[in-house]
Amino acid sequence: MLKNTTLSIIATVIVCLLAAFLFLQPIFSNMGNWGLYDWDQHLFYHASPRISLLDFHEFPLWTPYHCGGNLLLANPQSPFLSPFFLFVLLFGAVAGLKLEALAYLAVGLFGMFLLARKLGCSRFASVFAAAVFMFSSWFAARVAVGHTTFFPFALLPLAFLFYLNAASASGLSAAVRWVIAAAVVVAVMFLSGGIYPFYAAVILLVLYSLLDSVGMRRATPLAAVAAILALAMLLSSVKLLPVVDFTFGVAAEKDVQLTSAGIVYKSLLSRGQSIPEKDIETGRDLVPEDQVEMRSTGPNRQLPIWGRQKELDTLAGKLPWRWHEYSAYVGIIPLLLAALSIIAFRRNWKLILAALFFLVIALGNYLPFGLWQLLRQLPFFSSLHGPSRFIIIFVFLVALLAAKALSAVKVFPNKKIQTAVVAVIIIAVTADLFFVSRPLLSNAFPLAPLEVKSTNIGTADFIQMGSSAPSLSQYPNLLQGIGTLNCYERLHFRNRAIPQFVDGEPYSGFVGNAYIAETNESLNFTHFSPQKISLRLSGIPKAEAALSSNVSELTLVINQNYYKGWKFDGSSKEAGSRRGLLAALIKKDDLGREVTFAFSSPPFILGSVISVLAVAAAALAFWKPNRAAAVVEPAARLLRKLESYVFRQS
Repeated sequence: MLKNTTLSIIATVIVCLLAAFLFLQPIFSNMGNWGLYDWDQHLFYHASPRISLLDFHEFPLWTPYHCGGNLLLANPQSPFLSPFFLFVLLFGAVAGLKLEALAYLAVGLFGMFLLARKLGCSRFASVFAAAVFMFSSWFAARVAVGHTTFFPFALLPLAFLFYLNAASASGLSAAVRWVIAAAVVVAVMFLSGGIYPFYAAVILLVLYSLLDSVGMRRATPLAAVAAILALAMLLSSVKLLPVVDFTFGVAAEKDVQLTSAGIVYKSLLSRGQSIPEKDIETGRDLVPEDQVEMRSTGPNRQLPIWGRQKELDTLAGKLPWRWHEYSAYVGIIPLLLAALSIIAFRRNWKLILAALFFLVIALGNYLPFGLWQLLRQLPFFSSLHGPSRFIIIFVFLVALLAAKALSAVKVFPNKKIQTAVVAVIIIAVTADLFFVSRPLLSNAFPLAPLEVKSTNIGTADFIQMGSSAPSLSQYPNLLQGIGTLNCYERLHFRNRAIPQFVDGEPYSGFVGNAYIAETNESLNFTHFSPQKISLRLSGIPKAEAALSSNVSELTLVINQNYYKGWKFDGSSKEAGSRRGLLAALIKKDDLGREVTFAFSSPPFILGSVISVLAVAAAALAFWKPNRAAAVVEPAARLLRKLESYVFRQS
């Protein structure tokens, strides 16, 4: 029996991998090609920590190649602690991310199949649920534009499945294991940089556990979710603490997304989901062409661009965002089947209410007093700015409701005919989803890779550059060991660094990568890596003369943004800031010596200790669940008394 179950699981995994490859095959036709839209930004997110790890042998806490110097691990979208990052480490950013997309899609299909089976759906209906959720255009659109931080939405079925198992476990020992499994999945979402998937999973689990507790008249579901989220936070503390420390000190950009019932209708039902070619140029396929300005980008070449006012209008919610932000095609049949599940409302009411909840969120400010406005008032949720992104959870719940309806509806008394009809529906819907979603991938990677050389990486040379097209140049600049000052990034410090070049031309205001502020004398690095900079205080005659006379100290400035955690010339000395740049005071005794700046992160150190202890405790509890159950048994008894009192009173 166990052998048959194992073989069945292996076969299901293989089928999911094959289906995922068939769906994503267009992106593998030119394996080395680069993508458009946000691919430059997300290739940077993955390549920068890879370079730190493999070329500099440093744990990626800080990057000098972004925004004049920016935190790397503490960026909420940093992905390198994810197990999926192994693809990038082994195969590079471009090929690795394409393989990552394949892995996420296969995991999403497999998880959704298992989840539907858990909810009582037939095998055929479970296949249907997996196809509707993962072959919906939301995933293809995110792959097409490089939204790699949305890939972890594919982990949602497993997180939800493990929660359901924990909430319904017959014994405390079994519940402990499922809580740990769910917590690991939620933690991986966060560690993968999936901020929206992480938030969505938290909201869904809390909402559904509340509905479960009401329906079951027990507090166990709420307790399970509380344990899942608490453990997930402990497991991910290595990143969570740096992120909290960083985001509390830096204000993210605020903007509002235009949403409407018409846009949501089109996103779910319009078969024309493909992003028009002109959207590659304008960035806004819903905006009339007469609103697009033209700019010369070279001899005999003009491209439409966005004027600043139009961009401001978009961020103010007056114009739509790019269509991939809304795309979530499922088609009419899954929606009708999901609506049909209302007939069995008593069995499906929790899924139905949850689906309506996320649909209302996805409508955003279209509703004057909606859930979106309330959600943004909560701590940590105020930075969310795209309500349409929660349409993915609505699609997830629609897929489950449709699968349950497909399992329950018996139109034909003959079982063979009924099975054949269900099979036809599954094939028709899957084919429809392929025909609508897959074309999004056909031109997703049109750019032949640029031939760039890492001339500066591994040397003491470093260049900071300003770019007129930062959203296209961060990744190629990084490959050359060049930092992009005016980065394409929502969360960063106010940039104080001075470019050495702007679009390849020397910038007159540049003094040096290191210089004495009072004398404007520049110095060369003797060693340079993202988190360690060394230089010798020599060849600066004006500074030497000043320090030899009546000047007690001068200011050594490094042309990078300052952030706490930088140490100067040993761990005992905290580096300082001069006009937002990394700096330190030097004295006469320092002349001729080699001095060093090094970066460390106290929140990272504390978070690492917490995460290591949490991983060890979780592994031990998973291996010895009876011991863990004995530890939490007193709390479980107290919970049973509490729920007995609460639900008896109600």
